[in-house]
Amino acid sequence: MKRLITPIISLLIFSVALSSCAASAMGSGNKYVDAQTGLTYSLYKPVNTLGIAQSKFQLLVCGGGGEEWVYVNFVKGAKKIETMQTKSGAHCSNPGLSVKMPGVKVNGINASVFVYCDPTKPNAAKNCKTSDITKVGGYLMMTLPGYYKMKPTTMQVQVSGGLSYADLLSVARSMTPASTKPSN
Repeated sequence: MKRLITPIISLLIFSVALSSCAASAMGSGNKYVDAQTGLTYSLYKPVNTLGIAQSKFQLLVCGGGGEEWVYVNFVKGAKKIETMQTKSGAHCSNPGLSVKMPGVKVNGINASVFVYCDPTKPNAAKNCKTSDITKVGGYLMMTLPGYYKMKPTTMQVQVSGGLSYADLLSVARSMTPASTKPSN
């Protein structure tokens, strides 16, 4: 009986060691790179998060069908930065009631700017300015190019909790490809 137990224990220990090696090989430790592996569109990450630490990274089911989308937030007290990324053309979430402002160029790319002024209140909507982002929050939307033969990305960058329009632009301008080499 002792002869049978020793090989079984050795096999069990070997199996546990092998499975833990396989599990660590599946994850790079970089959530962006790991998420990129299963997506056909390019992921981007902000280099400048205004000193605010990342608190959440999620792959979410697209309500409109299609590929998953990526939600990341950075929070420090009331200050919050959020990025949402989808395959270009997909409609996976609704940012909410806002007023569209004049567009802006972000690293040579046209971006739409929105402020969370209530468009159902004519005076609030008419008097809404990008400076109101500090009080009510806002976001911008842009389409970033695909890299490594992947599809383009619709990027939404949003700020709230006292962050300004200048802060929003600073984060948006710092978006950089999340992967430095092809995943395949």
